Amino acid sequence: MVISARARVLLAYLGVVVVFAVLTVKAAAPLHNTDTYFHLRFGHEFLTGHWSLSDPGAVTTFATADWVPTQWLSEVAMAQVERWFGLPGVAWLSGLLFLTLALALYWCCRRVAEPLVSVVAVALALVACTPGISMRPQMISYLLVTVTVACWLAARASGRVPWLLVPVTWVWTMCHGMWPLGIGLGLAAVLGLALDRAHPGRVLLRMAAVPLLSAAAALLTPAGPALFPAVFRVTTRASYFHEWRPTDFHEPFAMVLLVLLALAVLPRLRRAEATSWFELALVCVAVVWAVYTTRTVPPAACLAAPLAAAAVQPWVGSVPRVRLRERVVVLTAFAAALATLAALVPHTSDRPFATPSWLDAELADLPDGTVVLCEIGFGGYLMWRFPQLDVAMSGYGDTYTDDELERDADVEEVRGGWVEDVEGFHAAYAVLPPGSPLAYALRQVEHWSVVEVGADLELLAPPG
Repeated sequence: MVISARARVLLAYLGVVVVFAVLTVKAAAPLHNTDTYFHLRFGHEFLTGHWSLSDPGAVTTFATADWVPTQWLSEVAMAQVERWFGLPGVAWLSGLLFLTLALALYWCCRRVAEPLVSVVAVALALVACTPGISMRPQMISYLLVTVTVACWLAARASGRVPWLLVPVTWVWTMCHGMWPLGIGLGLAAVLGLALDRAHPGRVLLRMAAVPLLSAAAALLTPAGPALFPAVFRVTTRASYFHEWRPTDFHEPFAMVLLVLLALAVLPRLRRAEATSWFELALVCVAVVWAVYTTRTVPPAACLAAPLAAAAVQPWVGSVPRVRLRERVVVLTAFAAALATLAALVPHTSDRPFATPSWLDAELADLPDGTVVLCEIGFGGYLMWRFPQLDVAMSGYGDTYTDDELERDADVEEVRGGWVEDVEGFHAAYAVLPPGSPLAYALRQVEHWSVVEVGADLELLAPPG
């Protein structure tokens, strides 16, 4: 059955509303990602002046690495919003990022495809992004990858040099550590345009200056040249963090990314005309990001979405012009989603995610510097909720040396010299899931006693 052009447009508008509604519901929930909370804590350390960008400290005595803040601007913004509006404000900010990403993806896809094709590509991309859609600075990287793709697609069509990407990259370097992806994407785009001989040589030379100047712009941030080794150092620690390991394509989100990549590649192979080098270069970049790590799956999806939309569009006809009615519908739906979210979050997101009622009662009044042992993932929440505690482990790996990361992994997985490592913490308490290997080992091997217990957490105290 052939769907009429009018029906396709109406379906597209309905799809935009559904996408915005789903993202609004997701953002209206309590902030569930524990990493959100250590970003808030770090942002407050910068805001209060306890830390400086040239000499950031540590919120635990068990993290002693010399580290460089790679996402301080995002953290400061998050902390300032929390200071003004509390957790509801942070939840609304997360919704703003979610919805803006969806809007940017639609805008990027709509330049090369009709509304229905665009909204389908957006929906697939957002599903592929699900491992990373949370209130974390990486959302800004997903958004700016989308902006970078759109700028290079526009540059290819118009021949205008995308100078805008230089200041965009400068801001990006202060917001999140994935900014090298934008530079790499730019280099691939320029290479593809050069091989296609799409524009005169002098234009291509000016385009080649964009990624080079973008890299130079990183030197002009408050972190300076130290930002370069700090960003690339993260990838050497993949064994300690699941999201930096190679992508598991058995995961549903990764399968959706494969669908996007297939839509970007297969229609081009079936056409009589040759695929341009520009398109091939961008597809190759998306594939590399897709297989590299779980963490780079969302950027790969943001890059693949417009490529897939452009590849599918010839099956349904030419790209219709963007009319005023479409702009009004999409922007009205976007504004309505933000307004709805603002009305919801004071009632739905005014508290952090659920924890046992005894947690606050037991930990809130502990003396300054009390050492509490926990799982790495839960440490971020504890250091935000109870800033007076000396939380032994957290997921902000930049602040730990390699030896300290190995120590924490040994303790959490109960391997090697974990007993000596636990004794070295001199912890007054441990807050752990009852069924975790460490909780079981502390109870059965080290004879820690259970002080409080709940369905998801228990409070343990050492013998004596």
